[in-house]
Amino acid sequence: MISVKELRALGAALPEAKFRRQLGPFALIQRPPSPESSAVLDPTRTANRGTIEQGMLSLLFEFEDLLVATLPPLGETDSLIFGRLPDCDVVLDDSSVSKQHAVLKWNEAERRCTVKDMGSRNGTFLNGTITMQREVTLRDGDILSIGYVQFWYLLTETLYTRLRNPPGGMGSHRA
Repeated sequence: MISVKELRALGAALPEAKFRRQLGPFALIQRPPSPESSAVLDPTRTANRGTIEQGMLSLLFEFEDLLVATLPPLGETDSLIFGRLPDCDVVLDDSSVSKQHAVLKWNEAERRCTVKDMGSRNGTFLNGTITMQREVTLRDGDILSIGYVQFWYLLTETLYTRLRNPPGGMGSHRA
């Protein structure tokens, strides 16, 4: 994983097209894992909606301290399996995550990403609403919760703009 602070330097050094080629079509931004959540061999803990909603809110205000999940390269149509098993595409070492928890599917032609829960114990949440086993489309800026692991889904173009124009920053001034 790379920190938002480290990624900011990459965003400043590259034009948007090259930044997108480096990062892919979208980014999943998350809080660093807590030590108590990474008991990967423990039985799956049950997630509760209140904790998920609290985490969503804090995620939006902690941008500079967040991490960008490293994703494998995506093709024209590709999918990523999220879970605790080592053979998942995105391994989440958190006891609230099932062995094979959810699948994200990317369709380059439609520039569309969907998520579907794979029968997990805790469910998959999109903006605090449980998705169960139906496939739902992610929109730029959505918060995806897989157990207690939460991701801010941003299209690369949105992330690039945000990295180059931080909130409260001076912006660009012309003399």
